[in-house]
Amino acid sequence: MKKAYTYKCKICGFPLVKAGKNDTGKQRYKCNKCNKRSVMKNDSKKKQNELKLFVKWLIDSTKIVDKIDMSRSTFNRKTRWCWEIVPKIKSEGIPSDFIFADATYLSGINMCLLIARNDKYVLNFKWAKKETYEDYLELFKPLDEPQFLICDGHKSISKAAKKTWKNIGIQRCLVHVVHDVERRLGKKSHSEINHIFRRHIAKITKVDTARKMKYWLNKFERLCTEHKNYIEEETLRIDPDTGEVIGSFRTHQKLFSVRNMINKLQKKNMLFLFLGHSIPNNSNYLEGGINSPLKNLKRCHRGISLEHEKRMWECCEPPPSIAIITAMARMKGENTAIIIPPITFCPFSSEANVTPIFANTFAAAGITGAAIYIFLSFLQ
Repeated sequence: MKKAYTYKCKICGFPLVKAGKNDTGKQRYKCNKCNKRSVMKNDSKKKQNELKLFVKWLIDSTKIVDKIDMSRSTFNRKTRWCWEIVPKIKSEGIPSDFIFADATYLSGINMCLLIARNDKYVLNFKWAKKETYEDYLELFKPLDEPQFLICDGHKSISKAAKKTWKNIGIQRCLVHVVHDVERRLGKKSHSEINHIFRRHIAKITKVDTARKMKYWLNKFERLCTEHKNYIEEETLRIDPDTGEVIGSFRTHQKLFSVRNMINKLQKKNMLFLFLGHSIPNNSNYLEGGINSPLKNLKRCHRGISLEHEKRMWECCEPPPSIAIITAMARMKGENTAIIIPPITFCPFSSEANVTPIFANTFAAAGITGAAIYIFLSFLQ
């Protein structure tokens, strides 16, 4: 049987009864205990519309405020409460064969966002002043153990991963390897030998079979043997006062470090681990799929405060559905909501890369880019 009373008095908590209608035709209620009369307001639809507009503005690179019949100050006033939404991710129990880990920095300040994701969605993120072993350890702690980790050359990532998961296999991002070599040797070096090594190492991203790997390693070893004397050449350090030899240093230290880096990575099986398993050999899922769109959002919303910028990255870093569900929970009296990411495509995919069902939903609602199905389902 349906309950006779659905509302309770805000003063004494006693059930309310209907007591006619006011001059505008709205239902009026009365408390038989304290005789308080009131009109119940349903702000959920209003909040949903404000939140829908806020999310479209947050994730859209166009100036959506200029396209609606509302001043910028009015828009800021109506959507001010949306900045209080704190998205969280429940990543326990999500199996992942491999994950990516990296950090992206806020320009101009000493702060970065640590990110861990698989090939489908973000698993966890954490704010930190810089990339440290302790921060990555906290980032990996709530995640289920994967088989492989794809990351750049930051030592804190691999160290924290090996501490958290004993049997983890680590694949170095080959694109970062090429960038590290170019940064050390330079594209405008006066040494032709530096260019020979740089051009050969740049071809490592094209290795996709065991045969190509063997050819690449053999040529690298041949180059190291051929130019061994040049690589290991030393310059004596002489005391200018006495003229005595007080030590020595590597004449071509950068090339020497590049050779040792490649040899160490190959010895630890971190260069071509992907050939024996179905895993990527780069971290483009993070760099191009998340970090780049986040930096683009920062440019589009330049001028906002630091706290708002962090919240913007938090709401757009995981699928935006988490922020939406969080807001729906807040309307029911909760502060935050924790939910498993419900979608299986990149949150920043273009409409051309989205399945037809999602594309039709987007078109019907006028949402583009990172908007998602569960967001619209809550707003219907």
